[in-house]
Parts: sequence; C-alpha cells; structure tokens
Amino acid sequence: MPPEMSPTQLQAWRALYRADTLLFAHLDNTLRTRLKMTYFEHEVLRALGDGPLRMARLAEELMISRSGATRLVGKLEDKDGWVVRRTTPEDRRATWAELTEDGRKALDAARPVVEAVVSTFFADHVSNADLQGASRILDVLADANPNDDGFDCGLE
Repeated sequence: MPPEMSPTQLQAWRALYRADTLLFAHLDNTLRTRLKMTYFEHEVLRALGDGPLRMARLAEELMISRSGATRLVGKLEDKDGWVVRRTTPEDRRATWAELTEDGRKALDAARPVVEAVVSTFFADHVSNADLQGASRILDVLADANPNDDGFDCGLE
C-alpha cells in the first residue's frame, strides 16, 4: 500500500482540485452561454487551430480516448460544421480532422471569452513569478502521470 498522504500533500491536492473544478465550470458555463459551445468542443477547435491533426494525435492532445475524440469530432461535424474529417491517398487508414472556415470563426470568437475567464478567475490573482512556478510544478505532475490505464499506484 502507498504511504498515507501528509496534511500538506492533501491540502495541495484539494486546492488544485478546487481551483481546477471552479475554473473549468466558469469556462464551460461562459462558453455555453455566450457561444453555445462546450469547453471540450473549444478544446477540439484549439487543438486544430494550428492545422489538421490525425485523429489519434488529436485524442492524445486532448487526453481522451480515440473513441471519445471520434464522438467529439462527429458532433462538431454534424452540429455546426466546425470540423471535417478527411483521409489522404497516401494513408487511407488514417483519418485527419481539420477546422472549417466556420470552425475558425468559432475559435476566433471563443478566444476573447476564454482569455477573459482565465484572466478573471485565475491569472489576475497571481504574480507572474508564481504563475511560472505553478507552470513548472504542473508540468512535473503532468510528466509524472502517463495518460493510460496501466499506471500502477501501488494499490493491490
């Protein structure tokens, strides 16, 4: 069995969970209200903002399953026409997702909303030095936690 968490570890974990949950709720609610877009839909658009991605790579980028990425992209194709899926003659097995012009417009419309929410509920309350420190800590945590189901926490 893993050792029991110290009060400091538990306090830090609860603070991270609380801040993440609140920020996610603010982002999701504001995007839904203003743009009829969920946070997860925005993340698909953001991931595709620099160009098309293979569906497998998109799933990795979003840290979700391939079937989850397929469902999200399918919804964005059908709902608003923000995304299209394509195959290439070079590799017919791979499916690529890319933004449509309407998807680019939706992403552009979301940018000031996301920036306003993140500023209001996150960045405006912390110094740049603390933000840099938080980024380093969160990167260490992300790098230490693989995105798969095979991670062994020492539980029996």
